[in-house]
Amino acid sequence: MAGSDGLERFLAAASELGGEVEPVRYPEGTHTASDAAAAIGCAVGQIVKSLVFSTPHGAVLALTSGGNRVDTSALGAVAATTIERADAETARAATGFSIGGTPPFGHPAPIPTYIDRDLLVHDVVWAAAGTQDSVFPIRSQLLVTATGGVVADFGVST
Repeated sequence: MAGSDGLERFLAAASELGGEVEPVRYPEGTHTASDAAAAIGCAVGQIVKSLVFSTPHGAVLALTSGGNRVDTSALGAVAATTIERADAETARAATGFSIGGTPPFGHPAPIPTYIDRDLLVHDVVWAAAGTQDSVFPIRSQLLVTATGGVVADFGVST
């Protein structure tokens, strides 16, 4: 799942959704939202952080603006369950991708997805494309459609 394998699986999933994406690779990686924004040349708020949380019913995915952290109480209220941050093994099992490279779609099975409303402030946002060094641009409204995500207020500015 490292290297180009994650990118190839992501591209196959994007193609199945009928979308043409153009990932960009950054050999130095994009370890933080700030790193990614600097490499891309966009605002930190345009970076999509894909964060996996555990619930008693399975994993959920929170797509959060790069300038925000997740308010777990608010996300739990939206998801109508208790949540806690998933460990790396749980996140990989749920999404098929490593932390830091988790794309918003292309997972082995559908994952309930919640989208930070602050991402919709931007016409275009940038999300991981299956590896820790690849990202792709996507219109924020298309992100909602492609993921079937629920837009909600759970992001807190850092």
